[in-house]
Amino acid sequence: MGNEFRDLADDLENWMSRLPQDVRQIPIANISIPGSHDSFTANITKDSDISPDAEEIVRDLSILGPLFKEVIARWSRTQSFLATDQLIRGIRYFDIRTSTKEGTDELYIVHSLYSVPLQDCLNDINTFLSTHPQEVVILDFQHFFGFDDSIHKRLAQDIKNTFGAKLIPYTNKMDTITLESMANNQYQIFVIYRIQGTSFWPTETFPNPWPDTVSKQDLINSLDTNLAKRNPDIPFISQCVLTPDAGFIIANFLSSLEEKCAKELESDRIKWIEAQKAGKGGLNIIIADFIELSDCKYVKDVINANQALVNTN
Repeated sequence: MGNEFRDLADDLENWMSRLPQDVRQIPIANISIPGSHDSFTANITKDSDISPDAEEIVRDLSILGPLFKEVIARWSRTQSFLATDQLIRGIRYFDIRTSTKEGTDELYIVHSLYSVPLQDCLNDINTFLSTHPQEVVILDFQHFFGFDDSIHKRLAQDIKNTFGAKLIPYTNKMDTITLESMANNQYQIFVIYRIQGTSFWPTETFPNPWPDTVSKQDLINSLDTNLAKRNPDIPFISQCVLTPDAGFIIANFLSSLEEKCAKELESDRIKWIEAQKAGKGGLNIIIADFIELSDCKYVKDVINANQALVNTN
């Protein structure tokens, strides 16, 4: 590591392009990248419609009206910002749950309730990338609801139409993909598509284990265990999020996911990230809820984990 600490997160909007040249020549699987969980749920409100991914109890109780919908909205909303505002705050990985919606051909972002049209998010990302030619984004299409083969084909075409030549084509030679090599080829976006049979990046190229716990200690233990056994030659996603179950939500129904999960986890989240380093087998992609807490400290700490790479390759 260099003798002086240089803040790699002093310009969140352009942090990738401002990385030292030696870091930009390191495989993407070895760079620390901040992401968001259930990325585009900011527009979920009590007036949002129940979506197909909602658990049966949510659909059944929705007949209780706006008061119940307000509770569900508070526990379904995991972010305060949509794509552009996350991008300028340094987020470079987006976690996507998308669904069909009755009465329209548009696909929507969902998390028990409907948020915004998916295409709006894709357009915003493309606009940002067009004006930030050395920044790179990872789009992870994780969950699909109400889809058949024809809808998958239509979405694949929409993705290609939106991003065109910016799309990074799939290759099994991950060690050749660096920020510099992508910039040289004008590639800016990975699309992971966790359904087989597409031309995008398949699920096994970006492992993404889900801790599925509301216990802070269990989450930290899971993060440590999974990171220790990651394949160092391909990217790896660490989910630094607490997952409330129905019992937890009922016990805290007057509160919210932001208060009882994100803010409760914040100090542990900071402590864990500050102990990590980027590099082969180290911290790579990490996702979190409410990425702006503590003046975006989560984002800044993840970016600065790349200090370990400066002048070491």
